[in-house]
Order: sequence, then structure tokens, then C-alpha cells
Amino acid sequence: MADIAKKLQSKYVEKNRYANFGPCLRKVHIDGFRGINSIDLELDFPITVVSGLNGAGKSTVGQLAICAYKKPSTSVEYKRLYIKDFFPISPADPKPISDGAKVIYFYETDDHRKPQEVTISRANSAWSGYKRQPERHCYYVGFTVYIPKVERRDLSVYGGANLHFTEKRYIDSEVIEKMARIIGHKYDDVTFQGLSHRGKESEVGIASRLGYSYSENNMGFGEGRVLYTVDKLENAPEQSLFILEEPETSLHESAQHEFAKYLLDVCNRRHHQIILSTHSSVIINALPSESRKLILRDENGVDIRNKISSNQVRSILSSGHVRQLDVCVEDIFAKVLLTEIIRIKKKELLKAVAIHDIGDKDAVREAVRVLNKTGKKAIAVRDADVGSAPQEALYSFPGELPPEKEVFQHLKVKDLLKQKYGLDVDWILQRDQVTDHHKYAMCLAKEAETEESVIRTVAIEQYIKEIDGEFDDLIAAIEAAVNA
Repeated sequence: MADIAKKLQSKYVEKNRYANFGPCLRKVHIDGFRGINSIDLELDFPITVVSGLNGAGKSTVGQLAICAYKKPSTSVEYKRLYIKDFFPISPADPKPISDGAKVIYFYETDDHRKPQEVTISRANSAWSGYKRQPERHCYYVGFTVYIPKVERRDLSVYGGANLHFTEKRYIDSEVIEKMARIIGHKYDDVTFQGLSHRGKESEVGIASRLGYSYSENNMGFGEGRVLYTVDKLENAPEQSLFILEEPETSLHESAQHEFAKYLLDVCNRRHHQIILSTHSSVIINALPSESRKLILRDENGVDIRNKISSNQVRSILSSGHVRQLDVCVEDIFAKVLLTEIIRIKKKELLKAVAIHDIGDKDAVREAVRVLNKTGKKAIAVRDADVGSAPQEALYSFPGELPPEKEVFQHLKVKDLLKQKYGLDVDWILQRDQVTDHHKYAMCLAKEAETEESVIRTVAIEQYIKEIDGEFDDLIAAIEAAVNA
């Protein structure tokens, strides 16, 4: 999955973006909609996953994004969506948008230095600016787009014996395999059967497995919605825009993970742009940090934070451990290293701090900002190669390299691992072509026939013993933050 994400990131760099994804959205500036004033949604990855508490504004962002394109001139039956379709005015909601509301769309062009900019604003009671938008097929998969047919009394249900079968649409075997991988069971076949009843037409999905077949009328919501969504993603024109509202609904955790993997795959193959809202930590964690956006709403308004999710913040806020200081680090190795440093240097601080592994340097910085905004005291300890910025409560480990490299490249650590486990660290990493320092401990543990956590702890303890005095400034900074 990491390989596909890297391929997508390479295709999506600004100079390559238009060639691969066409006039996709680079940024959306939102001003005056449902209390959202002057914020920018920057789309840093082909898939953008938007999280936030209920009522934060996730749906608003997706609804405005789907209104970014006009109907392709070659399409006959396709209908585009407009801002008025999502922001109805009534006695119950007299003013969901402000008088000066506007949304500014920034699109990629064949010159990455000159994105196209289109402003949609309201002139009296009508919205202007739509004619300047580029063309693109857009699909909004909200909760009402797929409702189980048995619940909405589709003609496939009420037509009964009077139904007439029309054309059957067959699904490619590779697509069926992708559907099956998400749901978690093998299909023998999946088709979509056309139906007719008293001049009305519809289509019903039919799955075959374990020797019998069944239609959508007898499917659960999760299975039916996956079949519908995957079918749309596979059959829509390439370079389409998709807005998915909480696709995890009615899916078990394994299915959520497989669905996220599928989204990476389909974007890589068909170059769609996808914006999805979710509360699922499984989906969020399966996608790269570049895709994550957190929407925060409080008495001061609405804000968007990059590379961090609501799940990460919520897990800190609801962890049950009320500590004087939250310390954010990049990964589990940094968390163990900092924990052991504090244990050895100033053990009593462990009861005053909570250490959280958040993600890369940018995610860590955003986490500190968000936590401080909620009223909690928080600092970050980032990798040495990033450096510190104490004025922003950002500190770093000693050295010049990421902590994994600092630890496993220390001569005394290498000597100990050679003596204790017979490991030639340099040779093993070279032999196995391990260039990602995050995988050092896993590779060495496999060679030593022990657990990764064991190798990690043994190496860290020796490393701390050897450079003991270099941690004094960091411990002093943590102690000062606790007592501030």
C-alpha cells in the first residue's frame, strides 16, 4: 500500500499533476457557508480524507467541492449539482449562507505555475461564475444516493411478478475480485440486471456465491453500498471527481481497511480525485498523512488543520490519563526513546506527561497547535534532522539524524547487538536493502529471532547510557513546560 501511495504522490506533484489528473482541484477557498468563514481546503493528495466532530463542517466542504465543475459537453444524461442544491433557505434555516458568501476554486492547468481561479458568488438571489468552470464528471455518494432497495420500495421490490428483465450489465472479473476483497468473501459473479415496470426502468445488482444468487433486495446496506460505489468508480470516466460521505457506514473494520486500499488503487489506475468524510480511524490510518484534514469548530469559528485526524486528537483528549503535559512525537520508536530517557533521567516526570506518537513532523506540529487551542499544555519532540523551534513549543532529540539512525549507528549499540544476538548491523541492513530507517528494528529483530520491541528497548537503553549528558537540555525543557 505504501508503494501505491508513493506512486500516487509522484504523479500528483504539481509539475506532473495536470498530465495525470487533468483540471483537478488544487484548493478551495470557502467563505460564508454555515459559519465557515475564509478557510482554505488544500488538496495535497489525490485522496483527501476529512475528519472532525459532528457539526464541524465536513459535509459542507464536500458539497461545495462537488459544485466545482460544469457539465461535460459530450454528456447527455449527466446532471451537475449547484450550490443551491445543498443550501436550501426556509423558515427553519433562514440564513445558512452569509450575504457576501463566495467560494473560490483553484484548478490545475497545463502550466502548474498558473492555476485557473474561478469565483462563485451570489448576485442578488442567483449565483454567478459557473460558466467559467472547467468540465468534469462529478459524483456525490452521500447517504441517500444508495439506500437499500427494500427500504425505498424500488420497483424491483414492488414490481414483483410484473417485472420485465431488460439488458444485463456484466462486471469485469478483476472488478469483482476487488469487491470481494473489500467485503471479505468470494463472489462467483456480480451483474447488474436492467428492469422495467409500467414504463419505469431501474437496475438491480445480483451477486452469486456459494452456489446461489441474491439481489440487492436481500443484501445488507454495507455490501450493497460497496457494490454501488466500486461500480461507479470503475465505470465513471477517468479523471472524475468523487465525494464520498462516511463510506465506512455498515462496514466491519477489515472491510474499511480494504476499501481504503482500493481507493488508492483506483486513483492510481483511473486518476480520479476523491474527497471523503469519515470518522473511521481504520480508513484514516490506511491513507498517507498528506491526505488528512481535520476540521475544528469552536466559538471563534472554523479552522482546517493538515496531516492530522480527529481520531488522533480525540484519543489524546479522551485517553483517561489527565496529565500536566502532552508530548507529541513522530512514531513509536521516538515514543519509546523519550519514555526511557525520562525514566532514566527524571523518573518522576513520567507521571506528569503523556507521550503520543502522531505522525510526521508536520502532523506533530499541527497536533501541538490543536491541543494548545483546546486549552491543554502540549509540546513536541521531533527528530534531530528536523531541528527545534522552542518559540513554537517544538523541541528535538540530540544528534543530527532520525533517532533510529542515531541509535543503531552508534558504535556501542552495534557492539552490544553483536555480542548479545550475533548481529552485524551494517551488513544485515545492507544485505536486506533496508533504506527506510523505520524498518531497522523490525529487520534486526527478525534476524535475531526475537520481538521488535525487545531489540528496540535493548538498543535504546545502551544508547542512552552512552550519551547520557546530551539529554539534559531536553529534560529541562520538558520539566519547564510541565511547571509552566
